[in-house]
Amino acid sequence: MKIQKTARRIASNILAMARGTIVVDECVKELSIPLKEKNIHVIEPRPGEKDEDIIERLLPNRIIITKNPKDFRDHASSYDIGIIDVSKLKFIDPSSIRNKTVAMVSNAIIEFNLWSIRHGFILTLHDNGKHVFKELTE
Repeated sequence: MKIQKTARRIASNILAMARGTIVVDECVKELSIPLKEKNIHVIEPRPGEKDEDIIERLLPNRIIITKNPKDFRDHASSYDIGIIDVSKLKFIDPSSIRNKTVAMVSNAIIEFNLWSIRHGFILTLHDNGKHVFKELTE
């Protein structure tokens, strides 16, 4: 009984850690440091890494922030990729302190409960706060 409780607690901790991981696409890499400051684990692709390699190596069961959602959308359902699309934002805040873009991302993650979604989706962020969420299933 005690072993089962310990195993469940460990599994829960591993799952919780995985939910706090975001892949930051090269086109918005300025968001990496402010995301880390929000206690979000950030993974960055290697410089110049091909999208196909990013998809297979980094994205299964993870969320990516990008300005180029079309590069990942076709693979979202088969790899269970969550996409946060920032292409509709007029301004991506480059500052490392009180970053407005990261605050918007963080609030959207909470509002749409993104850490708990276990299938492909796209969340398109808009300056007016009227974000658009769509499940991407086969």
